[in-house]
Amino acid sequence: MLKAVDFYYFSPTGGTEKAGKAIAYAVAETVNAINLSDKAVRNPSSDVVVVAAPVFSGRIPAIVADKIAALNGDGKKAITAVVYGVRAYEDALLELNNIMKNSGFEVVASAALVAQHSIVPEVGAGRPDKADIEETQQFAKNVLNTVEDGKTGNVTVPGNYPYKEVKKGSATPISLATCNGCGHCACVCPTEAVTVTDKEVLTDADKCIMCMACVAKCPAQSRVLPPPIQEGLTQKLSIFKDLHRENEFYL
Repeated sequence: MLKAVDFYYFSPTGGTEKAGKAIAYAVAETVNAINLSDKAVRNPSSDVVVVAAPVFSGRIPAIVADKIAALNGDGKKAITAVVYGVRAYEDALLELNNIMKNSGFEVVASAALVAQHSIVPEVGAGRPDKADIEETQQFAKNVLNTVEDGKTGNVTVPGNYPYKEVKKGSATPISLATCNGCGHCACVCPTEAVTVTDKEVLTDADKCIMCMACVAKCPAQSRVLPPPIQEGLTQKLSIFKDLHRENEFYL
């Protein structure tokens, strides 16, 4: 068991944090949690780091890529994980690992973990569940043994380069008439896309990354996607509702 790890995560709706913690707490006595949503993100102080990022349209969010790219890995070992809502993770894990390596980290193990979909919660409902957590913890223990034995090597993960192109949409969450103007949506938005005035809640479509943090964390449950957008995505992703994807581990 390691004395400490630094756990970097970006988790607008909580699924990525939960999945990533299963790794971090299985390898170290102390976990220094570092939220990549924060404006200032410090460099790691531990010899091993765990990094968990969500998958948006087959890629990791640009805000995550930029924050990690700014870190100084200094040869520290890293366990990486991408967390996705059943459909697919495509190039996300390869992208994350390449950024980590370019920042000076040695990636010793990786995982693609399944969580409940952030926009269509019926897809992957309840995941990561108890079985997912136990499986991920066992993977982490295997990684720990490998690290302690000094037998780490290059990790190969699926993905293609050039990475899948991300098409920017124009839809954003909206506030219902029940909104009380508390401003919590603006506080939790990682890209500062939401502005609350005396009269309305405004969302900058150029900044919004559809992370759903404002929807998931609205105290009044007054943030939603526009109904036509929600209905369209629900219909599109309904084919994955009963699909059980397995977690994937690379060591």
